[in-house]
Amino acid sequence: MLTDLRVAVLIAAKDLRQRLRDRSAILVSIVAPLGLAIIFSGLLGNTTAFHARYVVANLDGGQLATVLRKDVIGALVTVKVADVTDAATRDEAIALVTDGKADAAFVIPAGFTAAINAGQGATIEIAGARNATLETEVARAVAQRFGDGVVSVQLAVATAAHLKGAPLDGPATGAIVTAAAAATPAVNLTDDVARLRQLSMATYFSASMAILFLFFSAQIGIVSLFDERRAGTLARILAGPIRPWSVLFGKLLAGFAMGVVSITVLVTATTLAIGADWGPPLGVALIGVTAIIAAIGISTLVASFAKTGESAGAAGSAVAITLGVLGGSFTVSSQSPDSMATIALFTPHGWFLRGLGELHGAGATAADALPAAGVLLAMGLATLALGLVRTRKLVTAR
Repeated sequence: MLTDLRVAVLIAAKDLRQRLRDRSAILVSIVAPLGLAIIFSGLLGNTTAFHARYVVANLDGGQLATVLRKDVIGALVTVKVADVTDAATRDEAIALVTDGKADAAFVIPAGFTAAINAGQGATIEIAGARNATLETEVARAVAQRFGDGVVSVQLAVATAAHLKGAPLDGPATGAIVTAAAAATPAVNLTDDVARLRQLSMATYFSASMAILFLFFSAQIGIVSLFDERRAGTLARILAGPIRPWSVLFGKLLAGFAMGVVSITVLVTATTLAIGADWGPPLGVALIGVTAIIAAIGISTLVASFAKTGESAGAAGSAVAITLGVLGGSFTVSSQSPDSMATIALFTPHGWFLRGLGELHGAGATAADALPAAGVLLAMGLATLALGLVRTRKLVTAR
């Protein structure tokens, strides 16, 4: 047993030396994924950050208009999602949007408060910049939410006035509407310590490139079997007192070692270079090791159907990229259709990213990664068992 293990370690060490000597392992396992992670993070790193610039032209000055400006639109400043400035006229507000100094403008028309107090309709104008679609939609949502609240109050007041036989446009009715709109809501929403279990852009693309290129690293050992078989090296090895399983294990060990080096270097480099936050080290290690096993298993199974080293490498690369596309390595899962999120659960890439995401909730521990790690391990062991049965025919003396 010890002899077989020693042989496997020697074979793995020999493969690693060869790969490091021709620089292919460094390029595939470290340089490419790290470079792409930095590029993607730089290009898309700010897509989730939202901060709008709004301008308000309050042409009414009444109580309800003041409530809308200070308590509703002003709340956006309080929660730090927008900067809000004031304009004296509609034209001034529109000019700020046109000149690119504001993303959208709220125009509160004269007579706004009086119209609402009288039970009539009132219009809030929203003017958005051409390139500020999201900011404009948020502005519309804010105005719509305020309008819905006013309508609800008007309906309640109208019902009460009807029951009492009082005129809807009386001064008492107007006072009730104004007071209701300005009153503190019965339910207040406050920030809590809970956070979404979601990776930042820097971490997401670092992780997605890591799992994608992990498959290229994992197949290095098993693909080399074809080359050694063709060169006759494998036959000379098996001519001695070496069992085929020792050779297979050595090849798999080489792929595992490359995977560990790749993950370790990428986690360290992306943390220092682009501020990626991978989560608790123990949880990351658990997810990383099981992902390596999954990559080795799938790569071994794919290679078992090939006839040559070139076809094995090409097939492994095609499967890796396909699984990467389906698993979310190229698109953020929160921006993908629900159907794609479901499909991702059938890929190791999807579970790798999911497991890392579970490590980012408030109070998250390594135990939160256990479900994803369990699925990755099951994927790896199942495919590895099938792959070894099929690839054993490659490790025979000729």
